[in-house]
Amino acid sequence: MRSARMIAMSLISIASLMSLDTFAATLTLNYETTSAGITTLSNVANMVQVPDTYNYGHSVTHSDGNVTGTSFGFYDDYIFTIGAGQVNSITSTIDLAGLLGITNLQVRLFSVADATAPGTTGNPGGSLIQAWSSAVSCGSGCTGTVDVITPHALSAGTYDLQVRGTTNTLGGSFSGVLNTAPVPLPAAFFLLLSGMGLVGSSIPRKQ
Repeated sequence: MRSARMIAMSLISIASLMSLDTFAATLTLNYETTSAGITTLSNVANMVQVPDTYNYGHSVTHSDGNVTGTSFGFYDDYIFTIGAGQVNSITSTIDLAGLLGITNLQVRLFSVADATAPGTTGNPGGSLIQAWSSAVSCGSGCTGTVDVITPHALSAGTYDLQVRGTTNTLGGSFSGVLNTAPVPLPAAFFLLLSGMGLVGSSIPRKQ
C-alpha cells in the first residue's frame, strides 16, 4: 500500500514537471461527449511527431446527468496521427473539498479510421491498444489520482486517446502528458550488427 502511494505521488510530480515544459506541444481536444450530446471542437487529427512531448487537459463543466448508456459524466477524445513509434501517457486530476474535481477518471487508447467520426463510448471499432485504466490514488493527505497508458509500439496510423470521468458539483479538470519515441530496434538486429562488425574486423586488410 505504501509503495503504491509513493508511486502515485512520483507520477503526479513527474506530470507536474513535464507540464511546465514550455517547449512541449499541445494536443487539441477533438470531441467532448456529455449528457447534452457530442460537441465537435475539431475534426482534424493532431499531427504527432516522433520523438516529442505533448500536453493535454480540459476544464470540464459539471453536468447533471451521465452520458447516455454509461455511468460517466463526460468522454473526451484526443485524436492523433503518428508514424511508427511508441507512446505512453499520464493523466491526473486533483480534488478540492469535494466540490472541484473528477471522480472515476479513466483513460484508454485505440485506433480509429479517421478524425471525422467522434469517439465511441462503447467498444471501439478499431484495435484496442489499452483498455480503460485504473486510477491510482496518492493516499492519505493527497487528493489526486493518476491514470497511466503504459508504453505501446504503434504502427503508422490514427489513434484516439480517450478520457472519461464524472465531475464534482462545481466541475473539475484534468491534465496529462503524451510522450512519443522511436520504436526500439529488436535485439536480433543488434546481434546482426555485432556479427557484421566481427566479420568486418576479421577480413585481412591490404598492405
